[in-house]
Amino acid sequence: MPEAAFVVHLDDFHGFIVEKKHPPSLVLTEKVLNLVFYEHQKGKGEELKFSEDLEGMRIASFMMESHPGWSVNFVLRPEEIFTDLSAGLAGMGRFILELIGTDPEAIDIERILSKQCSLQPPNEEQRTAKIFMTPSSALLLERLQAEGAESTAKLSLWLKNQIQSDDVDVREAITPLMDSGLVVVEIEGKTAETAYLVKDVFGHRAPPVNCFKRAETIYPTLMEQYREYVSSFFSPEPPARGYNPTIPVDDPNSPLLEDREKISKVLSNSIHYAVLQELREQPLSVTEIADRTSFPEGVVQSTLWTLEENRIVARFEVSGVWGLVTNPLMEIFMPEYVLYIIARKVEEKKISQGAARRYLQLLIETWSE
Repeated sequence: MPEAAFVVHLDDFHGFIVEKKHPPSLVLTEKVLNLVFYEHQKGKGEELKFSEDLEGMRIASFMMESHPGWSVNFVLRPEEIFTDLSAGLAGMGRFILELIGTDPEAIDIERILSKQCSLQPPNEEQRTAKIFMTPSSALLLERLQAEGAESTAKLSLWLKNQIQSDDVDVREAITPLMDSGLVVVEIEGKTAETAYLVKDVFGHRAPPVNCFKRAETIYPTLMEQYREYVSSFFSPEPPARGYNPTIPVDDPNSPLLEDREKISKVLSNSIHYAVLQELREQPLSVTEIADRTSFPEGVVQSTLWTLEENRIVARFEVSGVWGLVTNPLMEIFMPEYVLYIIARKVEEKKISQGAARRYLQLLIETWSE
């Protein structure tokens, strides 16, 4: 375990501010703080950097693009090997920075170090959800669902036309699609780029099957109320309409377009997602969720209220537990429909035979297992 840790914020007006540190006796100079941030100047995304000798200290620093100006820093002991600790340090850094954006006062550096509180990097479901948090990325996905494969130059022109603005960066818009693994972009020839849709996604709410089954075993007394909660959402009494994700998205009664952004917002938030993951398995109390996730109870309670507002969870007063009412999902599937699209585009000479063969190869490589 590192012997010390500190959280620094680079403020536009006040410069470096040490927001949290442990132990309180830790002395930090302006030079050390400058050097820590200098290491990350050209970085993007998540980064963990290691500096062997910063005024006698061995410091591992973690930064995230989603939290600009913030860094979490760990002072390693002389005998500790950075490479052996890197995954754990990144997890603790991620944990702290996510709390910074939720409840800075809830951060207890000593507790986090002693318990090695950690958050995993975003998984495929979370990365996919972020697509729908960026309107231009969602538009590009719709275009590729219609075309299968398209040059990035054509995508750029199409996107500018859709948004009615020349101030559009197609590279920035397509990055979430690439990060999620839905799209592969390859260079053909010297400069031409083609984007291929190799995975597709269906974002929807499913019944909370696992949580419901587990509740039948450990909380049988709440089942009548639980059934009522779930039924009122998915199959209420007429004339009310339940949630039916199979209704085509161009139908005005479809819940997908209206609801997908709510689902995506929950799934892409690391703290909300961690709480959701626990409740996908069984109903739990606030204290049990806090124990399982290492989040302070106040953060867990606040998260549950947010999920309740979005009709994802409900509280059962008698048992003092929370359970899923709906289970938001991003289901990834193979876009088999593109085979017909690509065959048509080859026939109409809108795509070369070489590009079509490469597309098939990418689909085989992606889905062969």
